Amino acid sequence: MLDKHDKAINAKRFSDKVGLVTGAGQGIGRSVALRLATEGAFVGVLDWNAAMANETINIIKASGGTGIALYADVRMSDQVRKCVDDLMSKSARIDLLVNNAGFDRPGGFLKLTDQNFAEVFNVHVLGAVNCCLACIPIMVGQGDGRIVNVSSVYGKVGAKGESAYSCVKSGLVGFTKSIAREFGSKGIRVNAIMPGLTATPTIRDLMDQKYKDVFVRDTPLGRMADPNEIAAPISFLLSDDASFVTGAVLEVTGGWGM
Repeated sequence: MLDKHDKAINAKRFSDKVGLVTGAGQGIGRSVALRLATEGAFVGVLDWNAAMANETINIIKASGGTGIALYADVRMSDQVRKCVDDLMSKSARIDLLVNNAGFDRPGGFLKLTDQNFAEVFNVHVLGAVNCCLACIPIMVGQGDGRIVNVSSVYGKVGAKGESAYSCVKSGLVGFTKSIAREFGSKGIRVNAIMPGLTATPTIRDLMDQKYKDVFVRDTPLGRMADPNEIAAPISFLLSDDASFVTGAVLEVTGGWGM
């Protein structure tokens, strides 16, 4: 549910807009989907986990929003295109795309295999490419579209034991800037966001507390982000309030890594 961080929500900002959010079954993706729906968008909630996607849709509907649950492995272009077709059958347009689906294979570099790198790359980068390939032609036809790719501060500074994740998150920045240059004249804005440590279920439940403590200690604001604090700037980048912003990389880190 939305909380104290969302006092400034404008329920009309995305009226008549249609959004697609990947990895929306939990964490940042769920917060983004709920935020967009609360601000008036019809939201396609895409996740590989059908139960989690349905849970997000149920939260959206309970909050008075609208949307549809979609199930796909973003690595598979045919599955992504089917989801986009399903969303178009309900809405006839796609205005907003948030490439948030993620996956990690942490570990020392010499212990990782080429398959480990491929797995992380295929979810983060190939997944974003597949979604953009499916959505950008629709946006070009509309003469308008807004895309946000969810990178990470690790894509800027790297991290010990996170070579695969840092590599692909950096790659998302290059991809963002490239398609921003290519499609700006078509009315499509493309930006990236770099979150810092965020209290998602994965971080909360699986990350060792000693690592969280070190990260928080080195964060000037002295805490992790709430997922809604990442959803809010993503919503800004997708909105008309950011109408002259494209190819940008917005750090939302509490000051970590600056």
